Amino acid sequence: MDIGMIRGLGTVVVMVAFVGLALWVFSSRRKSEFDEATMLPFADDPEASKHVEQAQEKASRSNNE
Repeated sequence: MDIGMIRGLGTVVVMVAFVGLALWVFSSRRKSEFDEATMLPFADDPEASKHVEQAQEKASRSNNE
């Protein structure tokens, strides 16, 4: 096994990890978890949280139409 083979295997491992991560991130089953994580910066400010939630609902309604 020479250095070219090792580099090739490393490339394949990184590519598989990238594809797996991309599938995990864009999975529709994870949407609720990511929406909750989106709200974390606004957890201490109820007014800002209300505005963000309203904007998300408005965007959700426009995407469903």
